[in-house]
Amino acid sequence: MARDRAIAEGRRKAFRRLIERVAPLAQARAVKDPTDAELQRMVLGFEVANERSSAVRWLADLTIAFDQAAIRNYLRSAGTPYAETRSLPVLVIPLYVTGGEVVLWKEPNPWRTAWYDLPPQGGLVPFVVPYGDVADIRDLLPEQAVAGNLAALTRMAERYGARDAVVVKATPRSGGATELSVQRLGPSGTDRTLLETVAGGEDLDEVKRLAPAVLRTVAMVEEAWKQDNLIRPGFESRVTATVPIDSMKRWLTVREALDGLSIVARYQVILLTRREALIDVWINGEAEQFRVALAQRDLELLPGAGDYILKQRGQSMPEPAPASGAIGSGAPYSAAPVYGTEETVIIGPSPSAPPVPGTQ
Repeated sequence: MARDRAIAEGRRKAFRRLIERVAPLAQARAVKDPTDAELQRMVLGFEVANERSSAVRWLADLTIAFDQAAIRNYLRSAGTPYAETRSLPVLVIPLYVTGGEVVLWKEPNPWRTAWYDLPPQGGLVPFVVPYGDVADIRDLLPEQAVAGNLAALTRMAERYGARDAVVVKATPRSGGATELSVQRLGPSGTDRTLLETVAGGEDLDEVKRLAPAVLRTVAMVEEAWKQDNLIRPGFESRVTATVPIDSMKRWLTVREALDGLSIVARYQVILLTRREALIDVWINGEAEQFRVALAQRDLELLPGAGDYILKQRGQSMPEPAPASGAIGSGAPYSAAPVYGTEETVIIGPSPSAPPVPGTQ
C-alpha cells in the first residue's frame, strides 16, 4: 500500500514538473491536475532506483515516461499554449560588477563561480559555463561582452558546442540583493534585455548569496524561450519553401527534421526534381518560430525570391539554373519543369496536369 501511494504521488509530481517545463508559468499554474485514472493513461512506464522501505514507508527515485501525444491532447483540450522545441546549448557569459569594474575572466569572480555550482537542469534550454581558460581570455574581452559583440560571442559559443550566448550581468545591491541584466544573443536570440532584482542573504559568502540569482536567471531564460516558441492550439499558418537538393541524404535529413518538429502540423511535397523540392508546411505558430525550431536542427529558413528557402546550415546556396524564356533575368531559379519530363517527379495525383508537349 505504501509503495502504491508513493508511486501515485510520484506520478502527480512528475506531471506537474512536466507542465511547468513546457508551459509558461501563468498558464502552467492554471492547468488542472488530471484524475489518477487519466494520469495512469498518460504514463508509458516508470523506473525505480534506490528503493528503500520499512513497515510504514517506501522511498525511491522514480523516472516516469509520459505519452507525448496524450500530454499534447490534454494541453490542447485545455486550450493551454506550450513549447516543445528544445534549444541548442547556450553559453553563459557571467559579468560581475564590483568596485565600479566589470569582471569576466579576472579573479575573483564569484558570479562565475556560482554558475559552476548550477545543478543539472531538465528544461528546454541547456546551459554551458565557460572554463575561463587562456582560449576564453583570448576570444572574448569583457568590453566585447558588455557591448554584445555578436561575432565574438558566436565564435566562442560554437567552440563550446553552443549556438547562442547568454550575457548575464550581476550587480550587488544593498541587503544582499543582486540586480540582473540578461540578454540572449545569437541566431536564436532576441534584442530584448531582461531585468530583475533577486533577494539574497547578507550573512552568506558571495558565492552562496549569488546562488538564487543563478537559478532565477535560468528561469528567466527558460520562460523567454517558451514564450517565443509557443504552440498555440487552434492556430495554424502555412509556409511554402524550396529545398535545394544535392544528394538523397540531404533530402532525407530535411524530411526527418520536419517529421520530428512538434510545431509542424503537417507538410506536403508539391514538386520534387533532381535539384530541389517545393513543399508546403503547416505550422502551429508563425514563420519566425518555424525558423528558430529549424535552427535547433542545423537547418536554415531564408527569404527567397518568392517564398522561403529551406537548407542545411553551411550548405551553399544553389547556383541559378539556366533560365528559359519564361523567366526574368533576375530570378534565382528556373521555371518548374514541364509535367511528365524526366526532370520531374509528380507527388500524388494531378488530374489538372497539362499534356506533355508532343503528345495528344
